[in-house]
Amino acid sequence: MTAGNSAVLPGESSEAGNPFSTTQPAPPFAGRSELLARLHQHLTSAAVPHALTLLGRRRSGRTAFIEAARRRFDESFVWATPDLGAVGDDSAWLHALYQSGKDAASARGLSVHRLPRWPDEKTPSEQRAWLQDSGLPELFQLIRPHRRLIWVVDGAEPLAEAVARGTLQADLGEWMTGLVGTQLGILFTAHVDNEASLARLTPLVNPSNTFRLGALNEEETAELLAFGRGDPEETMAKQVHALTGGLPELALKSAAAVHEVSKGEAYSPAHLKQVRAGLAAEAAPYFRSLWENLSADEQAVMTALAYLRFERPAAALNAEDVEARLADSDYPLDLTAIFAVLRRLEFVDIVSGTHKDVSIRAGLFESWIRETVKPEHLRRMTIEMPAAAVDPQVARYGVIVLLVVLAILLIIAASGQPAPGNNDVIVPTVTLGN
Repeated sequence: MTAGNSAVLPGESSEAGNPFSTTQPAPPFAGRSELLARLHQHLTSAAVPHALTLLGRRRSGRTAFIEAARRRFDESFVWATPDLGAVGDDSAWLHALYQSGKDAASARGLSVHRLPRWPDEKTPSEQRAWLQDSGLPELFQLIRPHRRLIWVVDGAEPLAEAVARGTLQADLGEWMTGLVGTQLGILFTAHVDNEASLARLTPLVNPSNTFRLGALNEEETAELLAFGRGDPEETMAKQVHALTGGLPELALKSAAAVHEVSKGEAYSPAHLKQVRAGLAAEAAPYFRSLWENLSADEQAVMTALAYLRFERPAAALNAEDVEARLADSDYPLDLTAIFAVLRRLEFVDIVSGTHKDVSIRAGLFESWIRETVKPEHLRRMTIEMPAAAVDPQVARYGVIVLLVVLAILLIIAASGQPAPGNNDVIVPTVTLGN
């Protein structure tokens, strides 16, 4: 991916002149070159009868990735976006698929009035057959054989949920898989935590064609900065990456804020220090949302890491350090549990490093934890096991046996005769209770 430099006048600070502004027609986009190549290969291969599914956390750049692909791929791709508001009804969703293709063709200046009208009067099953046998072939002919229609569903969760609820037919994924071919490709995106729910759309969603958008690395952060003023100070990319953890949206906002305060100078750590407080305030709602979606064990490990880093800024921290820190708290965890938590947090790009040197990726998130969460707030809840349910029939027989034994004891006592095998008189004592 190439990056361009932008001439900026000293003192310039308007949003329109900021090369990192997301309001410009082509905002900067860094990294992801391997995944873009994979998407291009997928969309041009008729031998892959599946959607390509892109997973990521909030602010991981899923939508930005789609826009980058649309700008960078050639004009042979016709991008269509079906209306997800139509997932509440089979007929409405089928119509949305067809209409999105018409809209995309119209945006290319093609004469969509030549296309057949949507058959409202048909049943959903008949509309499926019509779309497959008539509607789409006519649309493909209009856009010409050298072009390929791409349905883009940015946030496929509502589609999967509609199948789960039964508002869309259970075989939707299988049917849409049958549509994929030389002139039709499909791109889905979803939050990484919702991957399991997409199983409702199999075989259209397939593990071999499912990819995850991770955080930017330090080199990709440097590539992002290169869209602005050239030759930033040597440690600039490293510090932006450490502060943002490579979270694309936060890295972009950091670059934009630094550009505003730099006033024509080369970007430097001093400029980053100036904007840190503002970035922290803007990112706080996101960090809170991220925190609230962590499990109690994950929160405990993150808190231990945040305070350990504050106390030992230059140390290489490991799982044993976390265990020792938590051992002195009201929330102890053993090493096995800590390793499991760290693996999960590393998978979702919240922590980084090896088991011998682990840290929270985003310095802003680490600071937020120390400012917001106090170690004494962590408490391991004692879970009381519910009493085992008693079978009513067993209880009934138990009561009968008890009454029989009690009756025998009362009879023996009333007759004044000793119980067999015992020379002493038995005096029964009965305790009544709930």
